[in-house]
Amino acid sequence: MKRKIQNQIEFKDMFKRINNRNLIRWMDNLTFFKILIILTIVIIIFGVTYIIFSNNSSFLLNNQEGKHVSGIKDSIYFSFVAATTTGFGDIIPMGMFKFIAIIEVIFGLLLIAFVTSKLVSIKQDVILSEVYELSFNEKINRIRSSLLLFRQNIDRIMGKIEENSIKKREINNIHIHISSLEDVISDLIHIIVKQKRDKSSTYFIKSIDSVNTELILNSIITSFEKLYDLIFLMAQNKTEWKTDINILILNKCLNMNETLFNQLISSNIIIKEKLNDIISQKNKIVSLIKSEIEQKQN
Repeated sequence: MKRKIQNQIEFKDMFKRINNRNLIRWMDNLTFFKILIILTIVIIIFGVTYIIFSNNSSFLLNNQEGKHVSGIKDSIYFSFVAATTTGFGDIIPMGMFKFIAIIEVIFGLLLIAFVTSKLVSIKQDVILSEVYELSFNEKINRIRSSLLLFRQNIDRIMGKIEENSIKKREINNIHIHISSLEDVISDLIHIIVKQKRDKSSTYFIKSIDSVNTELILNSIITSFEKLYDLIFLMAQNKTEWKTDINILILNKCLNMNETLFNQLISSNIIIKEKLNDIISQKNKIVSLIKSEIEQKQN
């Protein structure tokens, strides 16, 4: 019984969250023109109500002429005055129309407040969009800088191997540099997945363009080529680099790279012809690295 009650509560909470999300999305989609239409409809509906339900106890009184308002023109005029909370006082509600007028004033205040919040929201969105764009561009630049730093570190290790000045500890810690490459690939996957997920979102979302994507992918392939050069050089110099952690991180990085390209194929960020060329280059270098790993393991 308790479980059934708990399930009902969870279902109600989920339904409430869905309703709240839909309401927020609907409010965000409202333009000023739509708000104006809603206000106009509210004014006309209340104006017609004042005419249809007018009787001896509930009516609109023309304060200047001292007689009941019977025309639709004056009724809609009062409805506009009430909805916009202008309150000239030339026409006043009597009887139950006082409560109806209060309801209309509340509707009017809500719509005016909504317009005000919309204006503030637009300004905030502009500021947040600029901040988000700066942050996003900084993240893209950080990814490209990290790839460059990875290649520089690999070049440094290769230089030490050629000079026979490399220490065993540096060879055993190659996985640290490979982990940095894996982190970069993971960050790029996160950007692409988020872009696909938020494509239909009502909130602004900065998308990575095809040019930056292509540059980063080429940089990743160049990084794997540099990594292969290191592995091949160590094989040539008979440097013992194979440790469990080095092999584990390297395989993990290769798998992460496959995940990245699988996401790219379904994202349509890069045109198919260019992506196929990049994939071909990727498959070639990955195949060479895997071949070196197998040789080392044997």
